[in-house]
Amino acid sequence: MLPDRRIPVDWNRERFVDSVKAQLIKDFDLDAERIDAAAVSFLQLLEDHISWNLERNATAVFTSFYKLDLGEQLVRNILNSHAAEEASKQLAERSLQRAALKVWTRWTYSNA
Repeated sequence: MLPDRRIPVDWNRERFVDSVKAQLIKDFDLDAERIDAAAVSFLQLLEDHISWNLERNATAVFTSFYKLDLGEQLVRNILNSHAAEEASKQLAERSLQRAALKVWTRWTYSNA
């Protein structure tokens, strides 16, 4: 998720991934039980959620991007430069990366 950063020594990859997932569930107001029961990847679920909301409830998904501090200009650039399906995919990937950075930063500096 963050190839240029290391997971803090006292954490393992599974715990990190679980924390990133929890961050995205919180910021996108997702149903954790539905996510755990899904047969597709979490990234695919996030992509589908973003796509659905962009078409039906853009305010909700933009609020989630704001919570992640994804950056309005980045979001607009992606939406303006790509077809809806590709834009949703890129926004899901960027959301995952941003959530990972939030978790990494919290872990790194809360123990400093």
